Amino acid sequence: MTRKIFKELAEVRQRPCISVYLPTERVGDNKKARIRFKNMLQGARNNLQDLGMQGKDILEFTKPFDMLLNDSEIWRHMSDGLAVFLSPGKFAYSTFPIRFADQLHVSNNFYLLPLMPVFNGDGRFFVLPLSLKKVRLFEGSRDHMTEIEVEDLVPQNIKDTVGYDYEQKSLQFRTGQSSDGSGMYHGQGRGKDYKKDEIEKHLREVNRSLVDILQGYDAPLVVASVDYIFSIYRKVNTYGHLFGKHIPGNADEAQMQWLHGKAWELLSAHFQKHRRETLKHYQFLASKGRTSSVLEDVVLAAEEGQIETLFVAKGEQRFGVIAPADNGGIRLHDEKNHHNYCLLDFAARSAFLKGSKVYLMDGEEMPEKGSVISATLRF
Repeated sequence: MTRKIFKELAEVRQRPCISVYLPTERVGDNKKARIRFKNMLQGARNNLQDLGMQGKDILEFTKPFDMLLNDSEIWRHMSDGLAVFLSPGKFAYSTFPIRFADQLHVSNNFYLLPLMPVFNGDGRFFVLPLSLKKVRLFEGSRDHMTEIEVEDLVPQNIKDTVGYDYEQKSLQFRTGQSSDGSGMYHGQGRGKDYKKDEIEKHLREVNRSLVDILQGYDAPLVVASVDYIFSIYRKVNTYGHLFGKHIPGNADEAQMQWLHGKAWELLSAHFQKHRRETLKHYQFLASKGRTSSVLEDVVLAAEEGQIETLFVAKGEQRFGVIAPADNGGIRLHDEKNHHNYCLLDFAARSAFLKGSKVYLMDGEEMPEKGSVISATLRF
């Protein structure tokens, strides 16, 4: 799922919106997951009936769910989790390297809180195994990683970019590697420059294709390649979050688990430092009176675009509605019903659409102990 599609989902406010999350397996036919999905589909239909929709209309409206359920090929190519969204005129689904809990939500907007870390770079990253013969792309987190199919989207071989006579023209120019990893191009004058120029041309095209795929993301991108390839790629790169260090060596046949481990070795300290700095900044602004952990205040601040950074406790939900008749106040409810929604999700979605950072935190990591939501304020 691209950030653009996620933003489109976040902007939808139309009843009914159905959101489904469930864990899946990377291998096999996902028979158990399909059974759970079928049960949630029935639960969604029951909800629609409670909302007053007629049986024939319910079956017609939920046809996209049936098509997904019965497509065995899709279920054989899953990741760790599946998210599915349906509203009048819109249907979207995507796999993620996140092991979701089973969740079904029927409301007047999509429930997007579990996906916020994916589109805010919080512990998420990309790995790019790169050579002149093969290009792959993975999306990962601390615990999981999954491959993104890019074979038809990114030039795979330098021949695809510079032509099939590349090897013939460059046979006499053998490429070595210097001690500083910058690369050595043996040969005389024009031939040496030719090979370097052709490699740069190819990597520039790879970068152009990847930037289109990663548009809107701010997660770090780690390259896995031999040193001289990384040196040239760093020169042509235009993605704003290329990580400064790479995984050295030929990664053409590297296994995903190995790449995941090496990438996390590079990035774990980066993420920990970023998290510490974010929490430290919260405490600084708290001393200036520019923070809040009052649910009602944070929800209204999110809607009004006043939030700089939002922190939400994982696994928590608080239901209610914004009541215009009460001068924009919040009505809190003890449980979910057909007319309310999760206020934590509402705040996260509103903050995201207005350019705020949104973090899902373990309860013990929240900047205000015991709170389910906290925010730093822009003013």
